[in-house]
Formats: sequence, structure tokens, C-alpha cells
Amino acid sequence: MKDALSRRSLIAGTAILAGLGRQAHAIPPHPHPLAIAARSPFLCSSVALTPTGAMFLGLPHFPGMEKSPSLVRVENNGTLTPFPGGAWNTWTPGQDGSSALVMVNAIHIFRDGTLWVVDQGALPGQTPQPNAQKLVQFDPAGGKVLQLLRFPDTIMPPGAQFNDLRIHGDLLFVTDSGLGGVIIHNLATGQTLRRLSGQPVMCNDSTHIHRGRHGRVLQDGSGKRPQVQSDMLEVDATGQWFWFSVPAGPLKRIPVASLLDLQKNDEELAQEVQVVAEIPSIGGTCIDTLGNIYLSDAENARITVLAPNGRRAALVSDPRLLSPDALFIDRNRTLYIPCPQLQNLAMFNGGHDTTRAPFLVLKMPLPKRIGAIPLGDAVEG
Repeated sequence: MKDALSRRSLIAGTAILAGLGRQAHAIPPHPHPLAIAARSPFLCSSVALTPTGAMFLGLPHFPGMEKSPSLVRVENNGTLTPFPGGAWNTWTPGQDGSSALVMVNAIHIFRDGTLWVVDQGALPGQTPQPNAQKLVQFDPAGGKVLQLLRFPDTIMPPGAQFNDLRIHGDLLFVTDSGLGGVIIHNLATGQTLRRLSGQPVMCNDSTHIHRGRHGRVLQDGSGKRPQVQSDMLEVDATGQWFWFSVPAGPLKRIPVASLLDLQKNDEELAQEVQVVAEIPSIGGTCIDTLGNIYLSDAENARITVLAPNGRRAALVSDPRLLSPDALFIDRNRTLYIPCPQLQNLAMFNGGHDTTRAPFLVLKMPLPKRIGAIPLGDAVEG
């Protein structure tokens, strides 16, 4: 991987990494207890809230979760209502997935309050049917489809797989965890770019191993390990930096301006990628307005904060943080943490499924600071 980095980028990244290492365990976990925000009978890997407080959960069709409605709204009494309803929530294998939710890998709500859904269009290990892999923007009030985005093979070639998305201004960013890469779609002009396609800096390597609690290597009954390429992503509040990682790390970044520079090819872009920090295996991230990145630490059942100045602090630890996944900060500065127990699925647990319902979404109010690190508000794009 070092060969793909320029000397300038490597030096910059190493400086940040050194700072993070010195501060890794300087601050104890925040003592505030985590409260239960939602319970689900189905595996829940993502959560998002509207500015008015309506909560939505993404419920992917992992093995054993075939009856999941894929996407639900959490009612005030805690019950779950399939959203938007009808055929969108009743897909079964063999059915057309073009207008149904097949494999919801991520959901998110940005400044305008609409709900975005990332549908990979196929069950794990399978190939999406035509038009099944898609990005859907819903009106969270009535469930109307506002936008439905699909891309040609030039943008999403065979083997490509949507993973997660962020929006900054008119730009929508989506990681490709199948082949490695990032798709950037301009919501105003309709222009779409595929960048860093298949570059080693976007892919898993033989050094960083995807692990679960206490460092257990994730693998199925035959010893096959997950191969997930570029997965987590963040864009800071200024729109300057695009941050990304595979689940086992390391955390990297590249200027957004470089990604948008059509004079640079993918090989040249790879030279600008900076390695920021070695991290434990994570399930998800979020970022606040002060540039702090929050990591869902699957190895240690905690949420860790990485500050721009290189400090690192454990925000909260709790044994219920079993495979913490995609994090979300709402407008009231409450942090939401879905706990899907992914590391206990048979495909990651030596062939044995030890997941247990209910699947929890936990929450906590963000303090103003954790030790010497001031914490910001939600980045809403």
C-alpha cells in the first residue's frame, strides 16, 4: 500500500497517526450510560432520524432475517411500521427487486430531512438482478419516492456494490465495497464520476484482518473471511476532506477537490491518499462539525473519538455494543448506535449463528467534550 502513496501524503498521514497513537488510552470511557432507543426482532444495522425526531431503521436481509421488512419507522410506543409500505417491504427471493427493498445496507437523513436508502439489490454472496441495486430518496412523511438512482456499468461495473453514502451540498458520495472505489453524483447536474476504481488504497489487504470482540478473526465455517473493500466514508463539514476505510482499517483521507479534478486519473489520485490512523475493526462511523470522527469499535465494544489534532478518546464502552454499526448524530446532539451482532452471524462466526433478538439501537447525549477533546454537532451535509 505504501507504494500507492506519495512521500508527501505518507509523511502527513504518519504525523497524524503518531499523534493518535500517543493519545490512544489517555482518557477513560465516558461514564454516561447508554439508553435503549429502539428494539427490533430483526437485525438492525442503521438508524436515522428526521429533524422532527421520526426514527427509521434499516433491517438488512442477512441469513435468518428473510422475513425482515427491510425498512421501518419506529412509532412513539416503540412498535415498528414497515416503510414506505406495500411491495417495497415484502420482497422475497426470486421476485423483481427494481421497486422493492432487497438488501438495505445503509440509511441516512441529511439537512433537508428526506430519507436516503442504500439498497445493494442482492442477498449476501449473490449477484443483483437488473435495476435492483439502487439509491432511493423517500419523503419520510408519506413515503413518496423522490428520487431513484441507478447507474450504468461504466459507473457500477459487474461486481460493484453500493455500501454507504454521504451528501455535501449537491454532491452525493457512495462507496463501492465490492470492487473498491467511490461514486460521486452531482444532484443538481446529474453528472456522475467513478473514482479510485479498484485502487489498492480502496481495498482490503493481507495485513489488516477483520476482527470481532477480543480480536477474534471473522470467518465462516470453512475459514473464508469477509472481503469488504471501501466501506465507511465521511465528508467533513467544510467539504474539504473525504474520509474512508475498509472495516479493518486503516483510516484514510483525500481532498474532495482532488476527486473532482478530471485532469487526474485514478493512479494519480491514489498518490494523494493519506493514511491517517490505524484503527480497530469498525462497523461504522460518523463525523461532527468540529471534525471529530466517531468509530464503532467492534473489537472492544466501545465508541472511540478521533480528533483532528491527533487525540483519541473512548467515548463510551458497554457490553451491549455488539458489532456497533452505522452511527448517527441528530440535531439534539444525541448519538444513536445500532448493534446488529454481525460478528455472531454464521458467516462471520465459524458457521454458527449465535445472534439473539431483540436487536438494540442504543443512544446517548453527546457531552460538550470528552477530556481535552471538544465535541461538535451533527454534520448534515
